[in-house]
Amino acid sequence: MARVAEQERVSDVWADPTGRWRRLDLLNAGLFALVCVPLHLRVGLAASVTALVLAGALAVRHRSWVAMSGLALAAGMIQLLAGQTAYVADLAYAPLFFILGRQADRRVRLTALGVAVLASVAGATNVVLAGQQAPPDTAIGLALSLMGTTALAAIICVGGWVAGFIRWQQRQAVQARIDARLAAAEQRRIAQLYDLEQERRRIATDMHDVVAHSWAVVAAQADGARYALAQDPQRAEQSLEVIADTARHAIGDLRSLVARLRDPATATDHAAGDTAYGLASAGPERQADLLARMRASGMTLDVIEHGSPGPSDLVGLTAHRLLAESLTNALKHGDLRKPVAVEQDWRSGYRLRVTNAVGERSDHGTGHGILGMIERCGLAGGVATSRRVGDLWVVDVEIPEVGA
Repeated sequence: MARVAEQERVSDVWADPTGRWRRLDLLNAGLFALVCVPLHLRVGLAASVTALVLAGALAVRHRSWVAMSGLALAAGMIQLLAGQTAYVADLAYAPLFFILGRQADRRVRLTALGVAVLASVAGATNVVLAGQQAPPDTAIGLALSLMGTTALAAIICVGGWVAGFIRWQQRQAVQARIDARLAAAEQRRIAQLYDLEQERRRIATDMHDVVAHSWAVVAAQADGARYALAQDPQRAEQSLEVIADTARHAIGDLRSLVARLRDPATATDHAAGDTAYGLASAGPERQADLLARMRASGMTLDVIEHGSPGPSDLVGLTAHRLLAESLTNALKHGDLRKPVAVEQDWRSGYRLRVTNAVGERSDHGTGHGILGMIERCGLAGGVATSRRVGDLWVVDVEIPEVGA
């Protein structure tokens, strides 16, 4: 709301004159009255009163265009009714129509233009027919005199309006440039907020992957070690080694996530940040470690792999994370008495299918892992689905080839 109010103030800056302009109007109006009122006493009292009223219009022209227009109209009516013309004072109509010509309201501008034309004709007619100059002897002379006087009056009234209208157009052009810059700045701000939100979601997904996978393995190995400690100490020792190795990997990944939070330069490039900090590389060794930990946790794996990983770090990292999350879900919620089938195809992009038997606790998950898989796969330009098919849970991932 504060940002909207600020923009409204910027948009209305032309219509909000400072006190300096108002003081300047009062000074000009005072000087105008000081010169024109005594000067027009030679013409008549009505001409002097006209000068005084026009001075008032000049004094309020930046305060209220309505009051200014009323005073200007009153000055014109005084001249028409009295048959007197305040020749010098009438020059004030130029700055008055200037104010009307630059009004933001289109109806005010058009009405003021019509009044300027009528004022030019009426003023010229008053000058010619009121006998304040030698009346022409012929109709042609009368017409020429009217035309010339009207032209002079139009220069003052219509000319002032045109100058104001040009000023309004110039200000509109300036305002358009300001608005465009404000809009661009707002778009950049929204884009930055979007990037920050996306990075927050990515970090949350990474955090879930690291914690869920690591602790699922740790829990499974700890249970196994507890049962094997008395009967099979060697197997218990192996379980403890797996727990230690998993903990070391988890600490490294968490340290990388904290580094990404502390270093804003990595917040806009997820894949580059992962590579820079060593977060879950996608090499064959890391995948072999993952499969080994799962087998050590009691999972039977049937792995089929076609092709070899491509050069894209983003696709490789995404594939590793998706495989880890799929196997973690199978470890937590699947029936480990039956093998888990894993099929990876690196030919023409990347495809993954993980199939596991549904366990008794398959409906107790929060769904954060599946949502994170879908989001992570979408960042790499792919599609991921996770669904139950009969007594099986099937995860399908497809990521197109980079540049395809």
